[in-house]
Amino acid sequence: MSGRGEVCLGDLVRAVAGLGPEDEHTASAMAALLAKEHHPVPGTLPGTRALPKTLPGTGLAPEPSAAARGVLAPVRGLGATAIPTTIPPPPCAKAGVDTGDPPADRTPADGAAAPPGGAHGRPVRLAERRLDFSLVSAAGPRRAAERAGPTAAAAEASPDLLHFAPAPYAVAYEPPWTPHWARGVMFAAVATPVAGRELNLRELLCRVSRHDAIRAMPRRLRSTTRRGAQLLLDHGPSMTPFQDDRLWLRELLGSVAGRNRVEVLRFRGVPSRGVVRRDPLDLQEYRPPPPGTPVVLVSDLGCLRPPFAGRSAARPGEWRDFVDTVVHSGCPVVCLTPYELGAYPAALRARVAFIPLDRRVSLRHAKEATAGVRRHLESL
Repeated sequence: MSGRGEVCLGDLVRAVAGLGPEDEHTASAMAALLAKEHHPVPGTLPGTRALPKTLPGTGLAPEPSAAARGVLAPVRGLGATAIPTTIPPPPCAKAGVDTGDPPADRTPADGAAAPPGGAHGRPVRLAERRLDFSLVSAAGPRRAAERAGPTAAAAEASPDLLHFAPAPYAVAYEPPWTPHWARGVMFAAVATPVAGRELNLRELLCRVSRHDAIRAMPRRLRSTTRRGAQLLLDHGPSMTPFQDDRLWLRELLGSVAGRNRVEVLRFRGVPSRGVVRRDPLDLQEYRPPPPGTPVVLVSDLGCLRPPFAGRSAARPGEWRDFVDTVVHSGCPVVCLTPYELGAYPAALRARVAFIPLDRRVSLRHAKEATAGVRRHLESL
């Protein structure tokens, strides 16, 4: 707009050049909104033609069209159903209101005559004009409304379209191990070596060369999960950020070793304080599984002590006593921990197979960790 606040012809030119109307009716409506006289026939709306007073041969007055009544017809291609609205009349239609000119049969309020030459009075500012507008939904189901008919189209334009349903965006879970070899890592963690059906020819030749008495044919060892596993889930405050990992590891172990062969126990602090099987209020005493059954711990083994944890956090001495109890019962201990191997003392690293919850962990790392624990059991 101009700096003085009035609407000038240059404002109309800039508006037309910027918006680029496609037809004369839109340009006329823009001119009417900018309080400029751009009206071809007095008494009619821009872009319309004057109706005859009577219809030929009937003597009846024709019914004015929607455009003549000031109703804007629905425009196709807007992406929604247009709501009927009205266009404000041009400045010449209401004398003395928009242009400041008094009507022809009236004089100014102060009794003075009209200015000579039809000069205009005080120019009307754009902020003082009343603009008629309507809200149109630009994202409604337009195609479905057109197929259903005008009744459904009017229903689709209801205010309910402004209420959008919430769209939850859940973050996808990322497993701690690479999915391609996650089952192999879990199998290496819980598998136990047993005698197979194939003969161990190398061991047999060694015994014959030493002239040993052969009472049983040596056979090759193979890994199996027939003994199942005992899964201990740490529900302490230090493992709260890894609750999704607990569920994922539980399902993975059940799919590898068999859900009917996995004993799931929950605890806080250390299992020697008591474990929970099903009922959270039923705290039972911990008992090691049969000899040779792997004991899988999903815990940090007291590596992280949250502040204000109090007695719920286990001390390092409690974990050493618990590991000694399980090892002396003949069960290998495997710990699935979110921390690196160097975060634990050497005394625990010699008796516990630590497998970090890290994508860099491979099948070879899991096999080496469990093999070291079995050698420690055999040396006892």
